[in-house]
Amino acid sequence: MEILYCLWSKYVREKILNISRIENTDKYDRKKVGYFSGLIGTFLNVTLGISKFLIGILANSVSITADAVNNFSDAIYSFATVLGFKFSSAPPDKDHPYGHGRVEYITTLIISMMVMVVGVQFAKTSVERIINPEKILMGRIGIIFLVISIIVKLWMSLFNRKLSKAIDSSILKATSIDCLSDVFTTSVVLIAMIFADYTTFPVDGVVGLIVSAFILFSGFSLARETISQLIGETLDLELIKSVLTDIENHSEILGIHNYTFHKYGHLKTIGTVDVEVDCEMSLVKAHNLMSLIEKEIYDKYEIVLVIHVEPVGGNFTEREIELKEITENWKNQFEYIKSIHDFAIYKEGEEYFVGMQVALYGNKLSKTFDENIFKCEIEELIKNYDNNLKISITILYDYL
Repeated sequence: MEILYCLWSKYVREKILNISRIENTDKYDRKKVGYFSGLIGTFLNVTLGISKFLIGILANSVSITADAVNNFSDAIYSFATVLGFKFSSAPPDKDHPYGHGRVEYITTLIISMMVMVVGVQFAKTSVERIINPEKILMGRIGIIFLVISIIVKLWMSLFNRKLSKAIDSSILKATSIDCLSDVFTTSVVLIAMIFADYTTFPVDGVVGLIVSAFILFSGFSLARETISQLIGETLDLELIKSVLTDIENHSEILGIHNYTFHKYGHLKTIGTVDVEVDCEMSLVKAHNLMSLIEKEIYDKYEIVLVIHVEPVGGNFTEREIELKEITENWKNQFEYIKSIHDFAIYKEGEEYFVGMQVALYGNKLSKTFDENIFKCEIEELIKNYDNNLKISITILYDYL
């Protein structure tokens, strides 16, 4: 039986992926995969929800009814997944030049709020049942069906986890986690039903409260994760290291700094990076090299990279050499300074300006660190050297 279950699960999953595969590639159409997952999840959750709701009414069990409503909320969540994939796959337009990928996050946030509302309502009902307990009428058929429900939800969890890995989808990963939490909550309900006849303790109400807590926890966790994505998360640090290493593998690149990566949903990732090259390199050669690197990074990681070229070397004035030596000593004074870039003294009108980028170790900064105070301290050190210099400092944060 277990072998047949595994074979069927693998068959359905591979069938969906084969249908969704983009021709002549090893990639998949995210929208198609999302549609299939959402529609299958909607059908199974509605079926489970209706069955559990009827059993809960017949058995006079608030915990089973709570579990049924949890399935109905999961059905809405699954259908919202379909809508989320549909709208997030819309092409860029004049108002949204980076596409609509973050619609997927907005959809997930709305559903997580709905899930938490359901959790609060059933927590209230469960408390009332604890205060005023009623006898549960549970038959063998109801127990058998709860066991079937656990098996179905376990399959849905594994099914969505595999699909989420195939297309790198946070919403399908969240669906997998939600299904796994349902496996646990339904198991708790089943245990409560079995032992209800052997005690006067208000098992039904207590278990209903536990189920409500898990519904609330799932909704809150999902909302927190989604809000973080909406605010704007960077890429995984190991992935960033890999991208930077590939850039540095070009012998003409002398250094890298000021890199930033933004995710606009799962379909668009944009990165910017400053690279150092020899000041003797021609503009044409530098342009061709950056175009080559940008293409390599996109082909390998599907990251749209914009590279800023910074020439290094050349002849410095005596004044610039003196001030550069002073700035290098700052690393001893401030342990969180990693490096200093774009250093230059230039004249505008009758005034002299000094400009620089100061990169800090983000992981070494305390919670009380204040960027404005730090900039004032740096400006004061420069003023001690030459009080007439106008100062322009850009602070960068490095977490690698």
